Amino acid sequence: MFCQKSHEFSRGRVGNGLITTDKLEEINSQLNSFITIHKIEPANSGPLSNITFGIKDIIYTRGIKTTAGSKILRDFVPDDNAWVVQKILDSGGTILGKTNTHEFAFGATGTSSIAGPAKNPVDRDRITGGSSSGSIAAVASRMVDVGIGSDTGGSIRIPASLCGVPGFKPTRGRVPLDGIMPLSWTLDTIGISALRIDIIRKVFSILSQEKQGPTASANLREKPKLGKFLFDHSGYSSKLEPVMNELEKHFEIADAELPLLQEKGAEVRRNITLAEAATYHKQYFETRSNDYSPDVRHLIELGREMKAMEYVESLRQRDKIMREYSSSFGEYDLIVSPTTRIPAPRIDSVLGNEMDYRDDLISNTELFNVVDAPSISIPVAKSNGLPLGLMISGALFQDDLVLDVAEKVLEIIAKPIPV
Repeated sequence: MFCQKSHEFSRGRVGNGLITTDKLEEINSQLNSFITIHKIEPANSGPLSNITFGIKDIIYTRGIKTTAGSKILRDFVPDDNAWVVQKILDSGGTILGKTNTHEFAFGATGTSSIAGPAKNPVDRDRITGGSSSGSIAAVASRMVDVGIGSDTGGSIRIPASLCGVPGFKPTRGRVPLDGIMPLSWTLDTIGISALRIDIIRKVFSILSQEKQGPTASANLREKPKLGKFLFDHSGYSSKLEPVMNELEKHFEIADAELPLLQEKGAEVRRNITLAEAATYHKQYFETRSNDYSPDVRHLIELGREMKAMEYVESLRQRDKIMREYSSSFGEYDLIVSPTTRIPAPRIDSVLGNEMDYRDDLISNTELFNVVDAPSISIPVAKSNGLPLGLMISGALFQDDLVLDVAEKVLEIIAKPIPV
C-alpha cells in the first residue's frame, strides 16, 4: 500500500459523524482511496465549515505531494495551492488528503496508479472506475463529505455510477482550473461528488464563477421534457427501463435525436484529448516513457502519432456538434442517458486489460464533454447488487436545472430499483 501518512490528526468529519485518524487509515487500507492522508484546516470559518473534502491527486496542494498517481511525480511538492483548494479553505472547508487517481487522470478504470487500484466500496473486488477513483470511493465510503476530481471524458461520472453516488460535471469553465495538471486544455472540467445533491449544489455555488449564459429556469415547461438518448437494447439500457417508466409519471419523455454527437462525438473528443495530452507529456515521455503505466503510455503514443490536420478538423467538428446540441433544447429541457454500458467489473479482470474496458465505461459520458455540458450521474438502480447510474445533462450554463432535476429524480426513486 502506497498511501503516505504525512500528518497526524485526531478527529475529522465523515458524513454526519466524526472519524478518528485510526479509523480513516483502517478504511483506506481496505479501499485505497487516498494516496496521501494529510489534514489541511481552514484559517477561518465560512460557508463550508464542518464539511470535509478529498482532493484528487492531480490538484496542487501547497507543501503536500501531488503525484498524479505516477512514478514520474511521486516526489513532486507544489509551491502553491490550486485555485479550487484555496477557495475551499478560504470558505471554511477541511481537506483530509489527496485521493487516488488513474495515472495522470488518463484512464476510465482507476486501476493504473502508483498506489494501486482504488477499490469499490460496494464490492472491494471491483473497480471504482476513473479517473477520479479515490475521490468517489472516499465519498461512497463516507470517509469524506465531498470528493473533488476532474472530468475530461467522464472521470467523475463513471466512478460515481459504478460506486452508487451522485457525481457532477459542471459546464466547462464554471470552475477555474488554475493549479490542476491538464489532460486536455480544451475539455478539462472540475467535478464534485457528495452523497446529497444539496451538498453538491452548495459546494458548486461557492466554487463556480459568474454565469455566462441563460438562466437555468429559462423556458422550462410546467412538466419538464426529457430527451431519452443512448438507450438501446443492451443489458444495461434495458435494466434502466423500469426507472424510465417511473419517471414518465412525472416528466414528459421522448427519444432525442442528436446524430452528429452520436456519430462523431467520441472520435472528436478522443482526438482532441490524445493530441493535447501528448503535447503536455512531451518532455516526460521523451525521457521517461517506460515509467508510465502501459495503458497510459499507449494513449500518449496514439496522441504523438496524430497529424495536425486531424486535430484541427476535430476542433472544427466540435463546433458543429455543439451547435446541434444547443439547438436541441428548443425541443427538450434535459437529456437523460445511461451513464455507462456496464456495471463495475472485477479488478482482477481489468488489470492489464484496461483498454478492453474503456469503451464500455466512457462512450456515453464523453459525449457531454465534447459539448461542454453540465452533466450528472445519479444512482437509480441495482443489478445483482451493483449500482447503475442515470446521467442527466443540460444546455450550457443550466447547471442549476441539472441539479434540481437530479434531486427530483432521486426523490422519485427513493431507493435504487433492483433489476
